[in-house]
Amino acid sequence: MKRYSVSYVEVWDGDKVISSWFDYEKGGNKNGYGSMDKGENEQKALFHRLISDMVIRTVVDLPGNKVTKTSMDLIDGYDCYYTTADDSKVIVCFVKEAVPKFLPLRLLSELKNLNNDTDENLQNNVNNQLDKFHEELLSYRTEGQEIGNATEEELQKIIAIMNDNIDKFLQRQERISLLVDNTNQLNENSFKFHRKSSKIMRKMWWNNVKFYSIIAFIVIVIIAIMFLILLH
Repeated sequence: MKRYSVSYVEVWDGDKVISSWFDYEKGGNKNGYGSMDKGENEQKALFHRLISDMVIRTVVDLPGNKVTKTSMDLIDGYDCYYTTADDSKVIVCFVKEAVPKFLPLRLLSELKNLNNDTDENLQNNVNNQLDKFHEELLSYRTEGQEIGNATEEELQKIIAIMNDNIDKFLQRQERISLLVDNTNQLNENSFKFHRKSSKIMRKMWWNNVKFYSIIAFIVIVIIAIMFLILLH
């Protein structure tokens, strides 16, 4: 049975990468932006650059954030997913489109609860999750064969149905993330407007204070002059 895997996983803490995992595969799509017909170092550098330049800046950091699929097609033939852990670390994953979509969802959901602070820890965690996923598929097919003589083709049909359901879920999740992002932006703009309005109000108040102070001083001077004139 075919063994599925992900292509690249990277963990960010703030504005820096603390660990990464890479499954190098020769060959790849030679067409379009982000061609993967490159060597190992070039492929890894490309994944990192795309995450740094185009993914991290779009992440909506929420406690308990679910796995989100980016709407951008960063590399032909690949999907990109990300999630945030409770400690605000961001975990990003690139995976080939042919891979069942519940693998990256399952992987990121598990990784966010594990220690991924070093490359070695991340490598062990990813490999363990991939092993578990493969074993579950094997046991599922074996159970199916005992019950109804399931075949590889039937398993692929099941995977296709699950992919379709997950696509609908991811689209909804992305809309929620965009809504939250837009709400945060509106709140930030509202805060800036309130702060600017307060600053203008204070400035106007001081201008009024200065104006009335000058008027009061002039009146006092006039009264004093008139009083001196009357005395003489």
